Amino acid sequence: MREFVVTNDADQQFTVVLNGRRCTIRIRYNVTAERWMMDLSIDDTPVLTGRRLVVGSDLLAAYDFGLGSIFLLSETGETNPGRDELPGGMVRMYHATPAEIAAVVG
Repeated sequence: MREFVVTNDADQQFTVVLNGRRCTIRIRYNVTAERWMMDLSIDDTPVLTGRRLVVGSDLLAAYDFGLGSIFLLSETGETNPGRDELPGGMVRMYHATPAEIAAVVG
């Protein structure tokens, strides 16, 4: 399992290899909605835009990207991370491969 470190920048982007695929993740804070949003590109092709970051749900579950799971966990019980919770570490963002998920779920 891998943790993504989110900085205090309201708009940030990073590239990682997830389950053997080159992925670019862009995270933005939407002031109007008071929510963090995620865009995802796989091998330079945009596949997901404006996905709201919600604690406790697999952000990729509705899609068949073959990447595994990206999810958020909260230290405080928050379901919707505000401007400070994600970069402050009170909410953390993780990736798990399909094999890691299978090992936990059984």
